[in-house]
Amino acid sequence: MKTRPDLRYPDQRVAASFIVYPQPFGLQAEYNVGRGPEFNPRTDSIETRGLHGGYVMLNYRLLYKQQQFYPFLRVQYYDGGKKHERDARSYTVREAELGLEWAPFPSFELVTMYTLSDRRFEDFQKQDNRQRGGLLRLQAQVNF
Repeated sequence: MKTRPDLRYPDQRVAASFIVYPQPFGLQAEYNVGRGPEFNPRTDSIETRGLHGGYVMLNYRLLYKQQQFYPFLRVQYYDGGKKHERDARSYTVREAELGLEWAPFPSFELVTMYTLSDRRFEDFQKQDNRQRGGLLRLQAQVNF
């Protein structure tokens, strides 16, 4: 794999976030654009290339018998390198998530989420690596 002799690559990004907390509808969005290190399998090297991506999440707050429910839908897209991963791994990510957060009382939350994912991530060792599939995630959180 070819790299710059000094291993220094410019990393320049601009990001914007927007949040409307659910009252009862909510919206959360984030987007970033810039340039940074990314593995290029065609040239077998790490180069400074463009990157961009973000997500949009819609949610709703539902109160029922002093319990809170937050159904949500999240869509994510990213195209670019990740400088903190091996060889500044190159990514193209397209995901959609549908989920529900349940808070039966203030100190406990349970999240159930299903994700449909289409990802391409390539580095020197894993070139031409595209994966598609679904993922069910359960998460419990105790707040104190």
